[in-house]
This record gives sequence, structure tokens and C-alpha cells, in this order.
Amino acid sequence: MTKWSVRHEHDVAVADLDANGALRADVVARWIDAACHAYLDQCAALQRTRARDGLTLRVGQTAVPARAFPPQATSLVVTATATELYPASFTISVRLRAGGDTRPVNVTCDVCLDDPRTHVASELGTDIRDEVIALEHAARHFN
Repeated sequence: MTKWSVRHEHDVAVADLDANGALRADVVARWIDAACHAYLDQCAALQRTRARDGLTLRVGQTAVPARAFPPQATSLVVTATATELYPASFTISVRLRAGGDTRPVNVTCDVCLDDPRTHVASELGTDIRDEVIALEHAARHFN
């Protein structure tokens, strides 16, 4: 079973549903973004490097399939953890599971630090790489 560094639980409110009773895509995207940023908030070396070098944090998110969750869903668990590490980026995998549903929905968020002058991703370096690896070793949530 996979361990996750971040776990958020959301109760589904009426305002989170579309006219057909399905979870709205913008609500799900916001919850995914919140989980990714909660993961990134743990990355002090990433934040230090970004600030020191004047870089821009870029987080790209894959789309959630339409109607991915049952209309009767009253809650959603969103977990996030880094799963792939590259010289100039890393990938945060996000798993979403509606309360009582055994089928997860998986999406990814690609993270990099861009140089605002060149729009090229900067190398992450060993401090950031080591920090991401340490976060994964410390992950304790299940989904």
C-alpha cells in the first residue's frame, strides 16, 4: 500500500455540486491544488532556492476525468506525495477517493522552478532532491 505525505478530507457541500449532482470540476481542481501546495509547503529547500534565485514556482495539473466520482459522494479524501524526481522537476501524484468508494482517481502535478527571464526550468539541486526523498520516507498517510 502506498504512503502519502499529505492527506486532506473534504465534506462535499451542496455548493460543490453541479446541476446534475456531480462534483464540480473547479472544486476538485481546487482541492488538488490545495494538496499539492500543502506538499510544497513542507519543502523549505525548494522555497529557499526559489526566493534566493528569484525563480517562479510552476505547478501543472492533469485533468480529472469528467464524472469521476459517484453523484452520491458526501466526502472526498485527497492525498499527495512525490513519485518521480528529475534534474529540473518532480511529479506530485494525487489520489482522490470518494467516501465509501474503493475506486481511486489519480492525477499528477508537475513541479518546477522557472527562471522568469528565460522561462526555462532550473536544476533542482541536491538540497531539494534530498528534501523530497526525506519527505517520502516520512510519509505516513494511506489512501
